[in-house]
Amino acid sequence: MCQNEVVAFDRRKRFVTLKFVVDYATLPYRLSEQIVVAARSGQLLPRFSLAFILQLLLHLVAFNGSKSTTQSWERLQHVSLFLMCLAGITNICGYVLLILLYKHSVEKIFNRKLPSTLIGCLPSFSVHLELLKPLEIIFRYATARFRVLPDILVLGEVRCGTTTLCQYLSSIDGCEPPFCLWKHPELDHKETFYFVGHYLGRVDPFQYRMCFPLAIVKWFRQRVCGKPFFTFDGCAQYLTHPAVPQLIAKAYRDAGQPPPVLVACVRNPVDQAVSWWRYENNAMLWGDEMGLSQWNTALRTRSYPPLSLSEALSFSASSSVEHAYNQTENLFATEEKCSYVLPPWSLTWPMGQLTGIGRNGRYASNIKRYETVFSKFSITSEPIRRVEMVPAGSKLSYVNVVPLEFLQNDPQLERTMASLMSQIIYRRSNKHPLLKNPDCFRNEIHRNASNNDVKADFLKPTKVELKQLGQFFSKESDDLATMTGFSVDW
Repeated sequence: MCQNEVVAFDRRKRFVTLKFVVDYATLPYRLSEQIVVAARSGQLLPRFSLAFILQLLLHLVAFNGSKSTTQSWERLQHVSLFLMCLAGITNICGYVLLILLYKHSVEKIFNRKLPSTLIGCLPSFSVHLELLKPLEIIFRYATARFRVLPDILVLGEVRCGTTTLCQYLSSIDGCEPPFCLWKHPELDHKETFYFVGHYLGRVDPFQYRMCFPLAIVKWFRQRVCGKPFFTFDGCAQYLTHPAVPQLIAKAYRDAGQPPPVLVACVRNPVDQAVSWWRYENNAMLWGDEMGLSQWNTALRTRSYPPLSLSEALSFSASSSVEHAYNQTENLFATEEKCSYVLPPWSLTWPMGQLTGIGRNGRYASNIKRYETVFSKFSITSEPIRRVEMVPAGSKLSYVNVVPLEFLQNDPQLERTMASLMSQIIYRRSNKHPLLKNPDCFRNEIHRNASNNDVKADFLKPTKVELKQLGQFFSKESDDLATMTGFSVDW
């Protein structure tokens, strides 16, 4: 190596060292800046952090070096110390849970490896700081036993109008939306993600009620105010995830309550698969933007994610994915006591979100799983009656099937909502009318906006892929028509 090369190498080494020192020296400032940004957006934990700092400064100014020795002054100082310690403990608990949720999200939901340095973690951690609600989760877990279970569950399917249906439900007088751990406009007040493992993989049926209002709120609304009350969960992943039916049934059976009103939104499975393919690729680009560049190959296979729609369909139909789904379905099939924690490979879809390409559109099989589980429900053997919605040829007893076309047709939409509300009233012997103004619904389908609207050619399905999807789902579509009595013209 010549002298010039040695000098250039030494300069590069000093530059890298200087950059490393500057990055870590400015890390506290950059993190504080993100805390302020998150506090301005309304996040509770960052606001508690700023309040703690302000409280600490006021305590030091007021009591440090004070010569007053009166009893009332000392008592005030003790109260200030107690409140400051309480705020400090609250912040510590909140950030510990936030870090655990962040790690869980990156590795299990985004399917990525954590960046190897703190500087590399900062972009993705800042996003999670603005999205996650750790303090609210702690409070809700602590008060779970005093909360209610939802009256209606919109089980799915993803990209089938579930957001639109949940918006209609939320617009009804007396509706209390569910809690979501994500402060995201398309998710908050709509879906809990509880039984698919977003809460560090915990899916204890008893704790499910932590996502819903306090029982005293229901009592006050109905008994004191004389107004209706109901709540719902609209997690669209529940229909496909094979472990969820047993968990939902156990939550209601252990609580001594009748089954909830179950709803499955459906659409042309080919359109659903294409829409899910585009949506998930947009979500993966969001992960790239956060600096999450490496895939978690230790959790997913090295072939994940599939690079094309046809590859995704083949992957979802592979023997390894089939085995994973069967294994997940049997996780909680027995009544034996268990920890109720989903294995990492089984969330939020077994073997990854893109296995849903060939699984989500199997409406008949997924609905049949719920019918089988709830037919063994021991609290009541009588299914909830349904009016003006179920065709005469329907073979379903528990699941209401709502085609996407129903949400675009005013008469069908009105009958659908009236039927769902009547089932809630029948389920709880509720004397309060829940649907007073069916004209408030609009026939516009909500379309979730992605962080990046990808228009790349590789996301556009080819004619061969569309034909392949049509053939793959043809039998399932026929089974759905036989099962529901609907004539599905797909």
